[in-house]
Amino acid sequence: MEPLNKKERTAFIIKFSASFVVGILIIMIPFYFLIQLPEFENEIMTKDYRNMQEQMKFQKEHFAVDIEMAKQISAKYDLPNQDIDRVNIDLVTLLSEMEKPYLNDTTWSGKMYRNIVKSYSDFKKAKNDVLQKDKEVKECKQNLEKAKADANKNKDTMGG
Repeated sequence: MEPLNKKERTAFIIKFSASFVVGILIIMIPFYFLIQLPEFENEIMTKDYRNMQEQMKFQKEHFAVDIEMAKQISAKYDLPNQDIDRVNIDLVTLLSEMEKPYLNDTTWSGKMYRNIVKSYSDFKKAKNDVLQKDKEVKECKQNLEKAKADANKNKDTMGG
């Protein structure tokens, strides 16, 4: 005995199976991407973390050491009997070496490093200006003392 609606049942089973598979796929595809996205983000975050570690290592081992050397050289400006020209040469040499890796770097960190070097360069210029003005003040004081001595000498010889 054969069923009368065999074709209809077969068509229904095929439609049901196709709908079931499509429904399962609709549910499974977002879950697949939900699972894959954290792996992709993890790769990106791991790469960023490694870059950040490299930058920090560079800053710690190179740039911070150079900054400390620049501070030590800059402190020599305030010491008595220093060869200011030698201090200037040492500082300019160090600053130019510090700036070389960042001359063409357009990232924010490259700009930051160049600005730090520029700040030390500006400090050097300002310190040299101050030292020059101090020298001029000393010369003016010496000239003033000499003029006072000459005035007293002339006063004694004239009116006595």
